[in-house]
Amino acid sequence: MNADALRARFEQVPYHVSLGVGVEAVELDRARLRIPYKDENSNPGRALHGGVSASTIAIAGVLAAWTGLEDRPGLETSTLDLSVNYVAAAIGEDIVAEASVLRRGKEIVYSEVDVRTDAGKRIAVGLVTYRAFDRAANPAAAERQQTTSAAAQPATGERVKGANAFVMAPFISRLGVTVDSAQGGQAVLTMPFKPEHSDGAGAAHEGALAALLDSTGALASWSITGLDFRFKASTVGIHVAFTGAAPGEAVVARARTLRRNNEIFANQVTLSGRDSGVLLAHGSVTYRIVVD
Repeated sequence: MNADALRARFEQVPYHVSLGVGVEAVELDRARLRIPYKDENSNPGRALHGGVSASTIAIAGVLAAWTGLEDRPGLETSTLDLSVNYVAAAIGEDIVAEASVLRRGKEIVYSEVDVRTDAGKRIAVGLVTYRAFDRAANPAAAERQQTTSAAAQPATGERVKGANAFVMAPFISRLGVTVDSAQGGQAVLTMPFKPEHSDGAGAAHEGALAALLDSTGALASWSITGLDFRFKASTVGIHVAFTGAAPGEAVVARARTLRRNNEIFANQVTLSGRDSGVLLAHGSVTYRIVVD
């Protein structure tokens, strides 16, 4: 697709509009995005929410991938994998994401993304794996499918003290996330479907799913220590594999802490459609809580 068409297409996706995404440059295998500072994209203290950084990486990586693709009937595209490492905080600042393609395979495109402030401070780095698959050229692929519902975890309904306040951070609150349970290293959160947070095809955007995964893993960690906002805490990194879509449907995220090693919490998270049970994404959240 040409640069003008790509710019228009990406700037019109509802979730991108809600974040304030602006496409500053597009060329073969490269893209640059800007996200202006907005209070509704932040945590308390005007610090950019980690879900916004993850969303920006997901968007920029996909845009870079699309610079070498031709939009045609029968082309099935999706984000396969997103990996994010958070390096520093952006406080009340715009961020700029620079994405470049590392490799184009037969079906899969690998992109790396660097996110910085205007002053050049690196905020986050990430990798995006994107797939463009021509089903018409591979008819046998239809027989090689398997769908598995996300394994349900028992929800006790119990909530660690302060759990509801945890999801009141401006960005997560804007997504409408609520806490079903959070106790003993397990957390269950629900994100309602909102058209303004969709991917343009009627399902929750990958960036919103990544933000939900991040928050659920973090709350599972907090459910062990108890929520005390005097403690320093942050996401060290997340890794997400996207496996499906559930148009028009709320998303349920289930997390459990696999291991705690002093300040570090290793969490496993699954996301599924609330009604259909379709597995939408799974991944890991490494979280740090500095307990005094």
